[in-house]
Amino acid sequence: MLLRIVPLLLAASVGIVVLDAGFVYDDPSALLENPLVNGEAPAWEAFVRDFWGRPASHGFTSWRPVMPMIWALLWKLWPGNPLPFHILSTLLHVLAVAMSMRFVYGLRPSLSWAAAVGTLFALHPLNTESVSAIVAQADLLSFSLALGACTIALKPPSLRAGALCASVLLLATLVKESTVIFAPLAALLFLIQPGAKRLRWLAALPVAVMTGCVVGLQLSLPRAPGVAMIANNLAHQAHGEVRLLLGLYNIGRSLVMTVWPWPIAPNHGYAAVELEAEVLAPYAAAGALLLIVGVIAGVWALGRRRAEWVAALSFLYAPALLQSHWFVPLITDLAERLLYPSILGIAMTAIIGIFGWVERPAIRKVVVASLAVAFFVSSLSARRAWTDEDSLWIYAVRVEPRAARHHRNVSNTFFRAGDLDRGAYHRLIDTYLVNRFPEAVQWEEIESTRSLSPLQRFVELPEILEPEDPCPLIRIFVGKAREYAPLYEHLIEHWGPRYPHCVPQTP
Repeated sequence: MLLRIVPLLLAASVGIVVLDAGFVYDDPSALLENPLVNGEAPAWEAFVRDFWGRPASHGFTSWRPVMPMIWALLWKLWPGNPLPFHILSTLLHVLAVAMSMRFVYGLRPSLSWAAAVGTLFALHPLNTESVSAIVAQADLLSFSLALGACTIALKPPSLRAGALCASVLLLATLVKESTVIFAPLAALLFLIQPGAKRLRWLAALPVAVMTGCVVGLQLSLPRAPGVAMIANNLAHQAHGEVRLLLGLYNIGRSLVMTVWPWPIAPNHGYAAVELEAEVLAPYAAAGALLLIVGVIAGVWALGRRRAEWVAALSFLYAPALLQSHWFVPLITDLAERLLYPSILGIAMTAIIGIFGWVERPAIRKVVVASLAVAFFVSSLSARRAWTDEDSLWIYAVRVEPRAARHHRNVSNTFFRAGDLDRGAYHRLIDTYLVNRFPEAVQWEEIESTRSLSPLQRFVELPEILEPEDPCPLIRIFVGKAREYAPLYEHLIEHWGPRYPHCVPQTP
C-alpha cells in the first residue's frame, strides 16, 4: 500500500508548494482574459477559437479545445479564484504519476520498480513549470491520457484495442496537440508484442490513421502573426547549417536538463541563445552525441523487443526532437513544460540502471530516497518563484540572463514597484538584445558593469556597447520609452547630460 501511495503523496507535495499562488504569467491570458473561460463566449466555441479564446479570423497560435472547456466549468463554480485551479494542477500531476506507475507496472510487474519510477517522476526539478503554471495543465492532462493509451497498447493486439488506443490518443491531442509525438510509441508497443503479425498491424493501423489526421489538421490551421518573433524563437531566423546546429543545440540542452537541470529557469527559455557557432557548439555537440546514442539504443531495444527501453527512450527523446524545430518551428525556443514526458523517460532510465546495478533492496531505497530529497530541496526556490509575477521574473532573469523576454518582463516588475533605475537598465538590455540580432551580443562588456549600481549601468552601457556611436541604440530606446512617461523622463534626466547629441533636451 505504501509503495502505491507514497509517490502520489510526493506528487501532491510538489503542487502544494504553490497553492497560495495567483494567476501568473500566461495564466491571465489563458483564463482571466479568455472569453471561453470567463463566460463571454459559450464554452463549445473552443472548437472554433484559438486556445486563448481569439476568433479563428485572427489565426491560431494553438488549437486545444478541451482545456478551456474544463477551465470554464471551474470558473463558473469559483469565478476569479486561483486556488481551485492550482488544486487542479496538483491533482493532474498526481494523476500523471499514477498513470506512469500503472504503465511501468505493465512493462515490468514490480511494485517497487513502479514506485521508484513514480517517485523520481513526481519530484524531478524539471517539472517546476508544468506543475506550477496553471496554463501548463494541458501538458499534465494530455500526457496522462497518452500514458493511458500506451497502457492499452500493452494489451494483446487487436483492431478493437488499436481503436481504443487511437481514441484515447485523439482525446489527448485535443488537450494539447504535441501529444501526437507519442503515437509512434503506442504503435510500436503493439508491433513488438508476440502473437499473430496480422493482429499487431491491425492494432497499429487506427493509431497511424489518427496520427495522420491530427497532423494534417494542425498543419492546415492558419497561424497568428507574431509567432516568429526573435524574442520567442530563433528557429524562424535560422536556415541551412545554422538551423541544423540550433536543432542539435536544443536537443542537447533538453536532454542535459533532464539529467542536470541547474539552474532552473521557471518558465520558457525564450530565445536565450545567439545564432553564433561558438555559442551553439557545446550543447550542439552534446545533442549530436546523445542523438547517436539514442538511435543505437532504440535499434537495440526494438531488435530485442525490450518494451521498457522503447518506452523510456521515446519519452526521453521525442520532446527533445520536437524542440529541435526541424519538423515544425514552435512558438518558443525551449519550453520546459514540453519536457514533462522526458522526466518520466529519464526516471525510467535511472531506475533501470539502479535496479540493474544495485542488488540489495535496502541500498536501492536509500539511493532513490536520496535522489528524491535532493530533487525536492533543490527545486524549492524555483517552485516558489511561481507564486507571483514579480518573483517569477526576478528569479528568471537571474538564472537565464540571456533571454531578452526575461529582461523585458522583469523591467515591468521594477516599473510597477517604482524602481526606475532597475527597470530602465533591464529594458535597455531587452532593447539591445532584440536590435543587435543577428550580430553577436557583447556579453563581456555587459558583465564588465556588474559592480556598478543599476543607475550607473543604465547610464554607462550605451557608450560601452557602442563606443564609436551610441546614438543609434539610444534613439531606438528613446522611441520605445515614449510609451511610458516615467521611463522617458528618467532617461532624459540621466542620459541628457551624458549624451546631449543623442537625447532630446526636453521631455
